[in-house]
Amino acid sequence: MALSGSARKAYKKAVKAKKKKQRGHWLLIQKGDSAKEIVSKLFTQFAVLVLIACGVILANELRQSLSAKFLNDSLKNIWYTYVDKGDNNGELLDSAKALLEINPDTVGWVQIDGTNISLPVVQKRGKDGNEAYLKTAFDGSSNKAGTIFLDMRNVLNAHERSDNLIIYGHNQKDKTMFGDLANYKKNIDYYSQHPVIRFSSNYRSDVYKIFAYFVTPTLESQTADGYVFDYHNRLNFSTREKYDDFINNVMLRSQIITPVDVEYGDEFLTLSTCSNEFSNSRFAVFARKVRDGEDETVDVSQAYLNPNAKEPDWSVIYR
Repeated sequence: MALSGSARKAYKKAVKAKKKKQRGHWLLIQKGDSAKEIVSKLFTQFAVLVLIACGVILANELRQSLSAKFLNDSLKNIWYTYVDKGDNNGELLDSAKALLEINPDTVGWVQIDGTNISLPVVQKRGKDGNEAYLKTAFDGSSNKAGTIFLDMRNVLNAHERSDNLIIYGHNQKDKTMFGDLANYKKNIDYYSQHPVIRFSSNYRSDVYKIFAYFVTPTLESQTADGYVFDYHNRLNFSTREKYDDFINNVMLRSQIITPVDVEYGDEFLTLSTCSNEFSNSRFAVFARKVRDGEDETVDVSQAYLNPNAKEPDWSVIYR
């Protein structure tokens, strides 16, 4: 039987409404939905929002990672365009001048050949100086990768420097900043391939031989004897006793034994980053400056694992 005009319109309207409802049926709550359908749709809506939020976070992580890599590459081009070698007799290096124009907090450049670590180093004085660059890029932009920075208490200028320069950087998963330091924990071959650190202040370039590194807890409750070695507070060794205490604690914990000797009066460089073996842990790499007239090469064939290294359990970390 043929439908009348009004009935035909009503039918089309009903079909249209049904299709509209079907299109939003899986997500939108609609009149007539049962309690079960409402709960299901609320859960689906929540899941969609979480998915969108995760996508935004991941996109932002990628953006910041690419931004950090692009900036670092640009700074490397600048550094190597003007890079000077050796001592500049107290005058600013040309490479330092170029970086200081971008950031007046520049104090140097740290590099481990054959790794991603070839980066500018900044220093911010003042009470909160060690927090200033945790999430701030070298060019002043906001970036969770931050910038490699020298401890605010360290002295580093043309005529004076602390006995132990302590440099911090984030342990980035994308291997920017100090992300590559974690490779030292994986196998001794990595140390054999990268046994020295090059550090140039704004005034001179030096080479440092790595002689120790370790993972260390930062909480007393994480240690067997309740003692936390505060290596980050050992900046100067005004007495032989302070020097001996520093070296003894470093060697007691070192993951490796190397042929690099150390003695009172040496200058040191410490690279420090977060570690991921357990919460509140740090990974520190210790190096001694090459002495005047000394060959900068290291006989890495003599390096071996320290079987008696004090906590944590290296059999878990070193594998």
